[in-house]
Amino acid sequence: MREEIRQLIRDAPAIHGRTTYPLLFRALEHIAATVVRGDRTIETGAGYSTVVLALAGAEHTCIVPEESEVAAIRAYCERRGVSRDRVTFHVAPSEDILPTLDPAPLDLALIDGSHSFPQVFIDWFYLADALRVGATLIVDDTHLWTARVLRDFLAAEPSWRLDATFAGRTAVFTKTGDVDLRRNWSKQSYVARRSALRRMIATAREIAWMLGDRTGRWIVRDRLSRCLRRRSAHLHSSRRPPA
Repeated sequence: MREEIRQLIRDAPAIHGRTTYPLLFRALEHIAATVVRGDRTIETGAGYSTVVLALAGAEHTCIVPEESEVAAIRAYCERRGVSRDRVTFHVAPSEDILPTLDPAPLDLALIDGSHSFPQVFIDWFYLADALRVGATLIVDDTHLWTARVLRDFLAAEPSWRLDATFAGRTAVFTKTGDVDLRRNWSKQSYVARRSALRRMIATAREIAWMLGDRTGRWIVRDRLSRCLRRRSAHLHSSRRPPA
């Protein structure tokens, strides 16, 4: 597979219009080393990864919105004698296709389609449960904000283990446990930590504004006064001897 991947890189077929935006060589190698024939895999987006997964003999689903990209992949595979018998293409946006599929259990998923908000997170939402425990999730283009947030969120979650990063651009995770997609935000470490910081900043800004405004200063004094009265009443009641 290593030499076949090298040949693919040397051939450099233009899949995305006049050029292509492939996964890094090390990421392609990782896929080839991870996937065995018959594994169930899926990707949002298409490119050299699609060819590598076809070479690996995976039962692969590729979701891509451009028919021209599918045609380019088919033409290259035909030229190089790569079988596409196990590859299924869905030509449509992933946010339209994923809710209609039931691909579980998956052995590998690659999120590398639209990097717009919220598509990256929609892709993960529909693929998280479909991946079996022990499966691989790859998030590409983590130098972009949306993919980076997903990477950082997963790195803080107990159901995912970050195994590798390639050139700060591709993150490889293993699913280590069941995923609770309905868990409250306060129990999601990544969300809770950042929300607490923003609440502190917002409170500080509110206080600063109040102290610079006549009405605001009155509100601050009133709140402090109420707080002190409640504190005094609590201390007084706690010191009363039992009846």
